[in-house]
Amino acid sequence: MNCGIELFVVILSKSVVLMLGHFNSIIAMASNAAKQAKLPMAAASSPNDENDPKKPTIRSCESTSVAAYCAVPSAIRTVLPDLKQLGKYYGIYTAIGTLFLLVLKDHIRGHKTNDFIDSLYMTVVTMTTVGYGDLYPHGIVPELVCSVLITAGMLLFGIAVKIAAKYLVFKQQAVLLNALHVSQKIGPTEALNEIETLKIDYTKCMISLAVMGVHFVIGVFVLCTVEKMEFEDAFYCAISTMTTVGFGDESFSTEFGRAFGMIWVFTGTSCVGQLLLYIVEVYIDIEAKKFVKWVIASNVIDRNGIEAADDLEKDKAHEAADFILYKLKDTGKIKQENISSSTKNLDVDDRSVLNVIPTQSSEKK
Repeated sequence: MNCGIELFVVILSKSVVLMLGHFNSIIAMASNAAKQAKLPMAAASSPNDENDPKKPTIRSCESTSVAAYCAVPSAIRTVLPDLKQLGKYYGIYTAIGTLFLLVLKDHIRGHKTNDFIDSLYMTVVTMTTVGYGDLYPHGIVPELVCSVLITAGMLLFGIAVKIAAKYLVFKQQAVLLNALHVSQKIGPTEALNEIETLKIDYTKCMISLAVMGVHFVIGVFVLCTVEKMEFEDAFYCAISTMTTVGFGDESFSTEFGRAFGMIWVFTGTSCVGQLLLYIVEVYIDIEAKKFVKWVIASNVIDRNGIEAADDLEKDKAHEAADFILYKLKDTGKIKQENISSSTKNLDVDDRSVLNVIPTQSSEKK
């Protein structure tokens, strides 16, 4: 038994160190990016910007993700208080759930080992929605208590989703604001060229996937050695647990296994959730890159295109709408007769910039 406890302590300590190292690496990457980047507001108010002979470029940020358009990951700092608060909620939930299930231990059915470990194990399994079914309530009161625990667990999951959404929204806002700031510094055309060369960063996805793989291997190892499962059963149990399916035909049944399982189940489901968050983040980065390019390209039209349209007739200036129609006609998207038929019933003079387009411009293109 002492050997088993020592093995449990070693595995648990390594698992915790690995998880902490994973989260610290993510925070370290965010901190490094924050040090290398500048906030738009801070950059705008810097007295040395105008006198600096070197123009800032997007490449001044060492990170190559779309979020590194000189964007400070302020979302990380924004959601950290929320994460701490969520951790407190989980701690309170675990303490109250364990206490209630310990009081109602005589009304809990299933394979039992140690009363305290079983109560804590059942609380974690309920909170993470794994629900093996190896321990279950029997009677009106314990069923009501478990119903409350299930509902509270889902509410905590909703809070976690809200924090993840807040992180993604703040990050996307920072990307757009900082990209616009950089485009103002080096010019929209140069910013577009550099944004085009930036690559999506898959680092966090790869790290999270590696950590989840190591976590999975540790779980299979414990199930094989402690729970005496065959490899295929342990593999199946680990998959069903980390995906929160938890059929219950295979689960932790020993005192040592449940002591390990209540930590492994929580960290395993957290690993899966974090991996899904980073996959969504990559997708949002891809869409953000497209959106930023569109916004900067619109600025190019607003700044340069209208001025070019004004030169078409020396003594006449044109509105933005004129130039948009000019570009549509110049590229062959619409024809003059379409414009005339649309304006003939309106008090609109279509003899504007549209009629000074060289007819051969589109053909040359």
